[in-house]
Amino acid sequence: MRSKWTTIFVLLLAFSLVGAACGGSEADTSEFGLVTADTLTVCSEIPYEPFEYEVDGEYTGFDVDLMQAIADELGLTLEFLGTGFDAITSGSAMAANQCDIAASAITITEEREANIDFSDPYFDAAQSLLVKKDSGYATLDDLDGKNLGVQSGTTGEAYAQDNAPSGVQLLSFENGGELFVALESGNVDGILQDLPVNADRAQKDDTVEVVATYSTGENYGFATQEEGKEALLTAVNEALQTLRDNGTYQDIFDKYFSA
Repeated sequence: MRSKWTTIFVLLLAFSLVGAACGGSEADTSEFGLVTADTLTVCSEIPYEPFEYEVDGEYTGFDVDLMQAIADELGLTLEFLGTGFDAITSGSAMAANQCDIAASAITITEEREANIDFSDPYFDAAQSLLVKKDSGYATLDDLDGKNLGVQSGTTGEAYAQDNAPSGVQLLSFENGGELFVALESGNVDGILQDLPVNADRAQKDDTVEVVATYSTGENYGFATQEEGKEALLTAVNEALQTLRDNGTYQDIFDKYFSA
């Protein structure tokens, strides 16, 4: 006959197994080396619509929602930190322990991989040319002798340097949001930058249009410092795959890019 202590032990074991089963896919975060315990701190250059921007004091956007879903998978609280893009791509923001990972529409390049490690790709992008409607500009060649706005340290700037006519004057801006101000004020005659960003602007502002796109085969990735974040990067990749498999990634994608 079973003793009362045996019965208690069996019940406790059963409860522990149920608890483990209900634990979901939360990862063991003890090896992540987080800046703040139980929090995934993310560096991002904001604004860069539709990937990261601010509405009523809250950060939102494709990168923000996707990182929130990843943080949920890992059982972590999410915190976004506004950071300069150069500090992200050089790795200095992560090396200074400002954040655990960066999400800022960062194109994966060999040059950047010398300073930072990337997650698996999560977005495919191209470059594009945005101009004022009725400007008469349709190609980079049409801007010969004109001013072309780019963001410093980006693949858009690199593409313009390699492909714009010699007569085009490149004006580099530190922050991506400054480009649209420069176009509106007439300081630049066109903007060359990532297609999703220019397309989002054209959708919201009927005074501008995307007149050319350039297939560059770019992929975005999340970035970490080179050493000490291997476990975090592995967990992020696994969470990203889970979100693809269960349809969450597609739902977030459609929210920002269905148009």
